[in-house]
Amino acid sequence: MSRTKFRVFILLAPVIAGLALLDIACGGGSSGEKQVLTNFFRASRVRDNATLANLSAVSFDPRTDGSVQSFDVTSVGEEQRRALQIKQLTDEEEKARQDDAAFAKKKKEYQDANIEAIERVVKAERSGGTVRGKDAEVQAAWTKWRDEQSQYQKRLSEARAKLANERALAVNSLTAPGRADVDVSGMDVELLTKQVTVNAQVREPNGTTVPKTIVFTMQRAVGKAADGKTTEGRWIITGIRPQGAAAPSTN
Repeated sequence: MSRTKFRVFILLAPVIAGLALLDIACGGGSSGEKQVLTNFFRASRVRDNATLANLSAVSFDPRTDGSVQSFDVTSVGEEQRRALQIKQLTDEEEKARQDDAAFAKKKKEYQDANIEAIERVVKAERSGGTVRGKDAEVQAAWTKWRDEQSQYQKRLSEARAKLANERALAVNSLTAPGRADVDVSGMDVELLTKQVTVNAQVREPNGTTVPKTIVFTMQRAVGKAADGKTTEGRWIITGIRPQGAAAPSTN
């Protein structure tokens, strides 16, 4: 062996050994699950929040949960699939917004037509006074307007929250780290979910190391644009639970 080749081999030996030890420490499972979990545990140990944001929607805080020293992937559950309702929820959110705006317009028309009486009613309500006659009729009507407006606003808020949650699942998976969020509004998106079980050696906050069996929920999105182009998202950790605990919803 030449001196140059020998020097290269010596320099590479620690790297090769490190990779071999990492593979042994992480045990079974496909390379995909192992890599995601290895990166997750490594980032969790040093509290690298920037890296964790690209890997997971949940945390494994070394100050409270401990830190994983080594692990084996013992099982990978069958993938579950469902179509995300982004288009449907977008339509529902838009309808709720239009309904709220239309009601607000009618309420404003009533308010403008009865402003003096409404001001007397509001003043009486604040002071704990009693209104009579026509003002009592306005009070009853104004109370109804306010109650109905609250209902419209609640429906709009709920519609927005549902859409945001559904969209976030797709955007987090389909957007490459460091890039602008992918626009999923015109896509048909399918969400894949699987459960990954690991046996881990966990160093607890008090310094002791104990074995634990942990089940991870992983999800990724697959988006198909109107032009037929398909985008494969990356796996994101969306749930962590001890073995035997109730499984989370796959919604």
